[in-house]
Amino acid sequence: MTALPRLFCLLHRVRPGRAASCAVLATLLLNPLAAPLSSTAAWALHMPKVPELGAAALTPFMQSNKQIWTTVLPLPDGRMLLEAPAWVGNTGPQLYARAPDGTLAPWPDTAWNATDGDPATRIVSASGLIRAASGSVWVLDSGVPDHTKPPVAAPKLLEIDPARNTVLRSIPIEAAALRPGSILSGVAVHDTTAYVADSGVGAVLVVDLTARMSRRFLDHHPALVATRPIVTPSGELHDATGRLAALDASMIAVSPDGSWIVVQPPSGYLSRIATSLFFDPDVTPAAFEEGVTQWFKTPTLGGMTIDSNGTLYWSDVTTGSILSYTTGRIPRRLITDPRLTWPTTPGLDGHGHLFVSASQIDHTTAFGGPASVKWPVTVYDLTLPTTPPPQ
Repeated sequence: MTALPRLFCLLHRVRPGRAASCAVLATLLLNPLAAPLSSTAAWALHMPKVPELGAAALTPFMQSNKQIWTTVLPLPDGRMLLEAPAWVGNTGPQLYARAPDGTLAPWPDTAWNATDGDPATRIVSASGLIRAASGSVWVLDSGVPDHTKPPVAAPKLLEIDPARNTVLRSIPIEAAALRPGSILSGVAVHDTTAYVADSGVGAVLVVDLTARMSRRFLDHHPALVATRPIVTPSGELHDATGRLAALDASMIAVSPDGSWIVVQPPSGYLSRIATSLFFDPDVTPAAFEEGVTQWFKTPTLGGMTIDSNGTLYWSDVTTGSILSYTTGRIPRRLITDPRLTWPTTPGLDGHGHLFVSASQIDHTTAFGGPASVKWPVTVYDLTLPTTPPPQ
């Protein structure tokens, strides 16, 4: 068995007696020559090796000696929402609002950040935070505060009005759309549809926010499962048992017009899917499978976001970089800096600045090992270039 099929089988814990059949399947899934090309889109350019910006463009914005932030979401009114999820070892509130004067408060309020009580009226495990075009903020609650243990509550989506700091809707994810081991980790919303990634058992869930119905697609599709190691500057990441750490699809974004989504595992590549496939009653399973297009061979990512033009911004864990990628498939290495230790989901303020937390997730308890975080954890402010990409 060659290296890549062996890794595929190892990450998916295939029984020894089934290793041969797994190797055949993995070779077919992972070899791009084993299946016809599913898209005629032009090949993407290679990511530049030299960053466009120097260290002066990256400045500390805020710090914490007790919270590990994994998502930064600037709001139009000058506030900033911060996600400090339980799954990386945080014990306090999981959502904060930072006022323009720097003060922090649990968000949307203290009750929703309670550490015990009815799971229906509190955030059990924050695992996704985005702002929709409508202005509402959507929070994904996976219900799995410890990824090494079973869920303690059913997953749900919360719609929150940021102007009033009020929960407008709580939409449960239907059990039929889940699998044993499901851990929902990532949400994108367009109009009345939410797209949710399953990082425990690779798949995309499509949630009708009006009908409150959930459907599951692309179960175990090779583009959505862990097929590569998670690589940090220190090398390949292992869990507490010594196995290669593996996460299935956990990052997802939807285009501004809602016509496509992009999705990927941290230990995989970026894929693009036309959203029309999810709503076409006549699409065949084979056509659906082939409708997943590999969009870029990314390094290990810690998070991504999308702007109003459809440009993606990525946090590169392997090199400590912020990268961008236009709809025309032009990649840019904006900055590489050793201070960006496992950068996570970045946020854009719409005024030329990107904010990202150096979350040090490989030094948290997220993968079952002891914590070795070097405090403080810092959120950085990156001043984005105003020039077009180099030719």
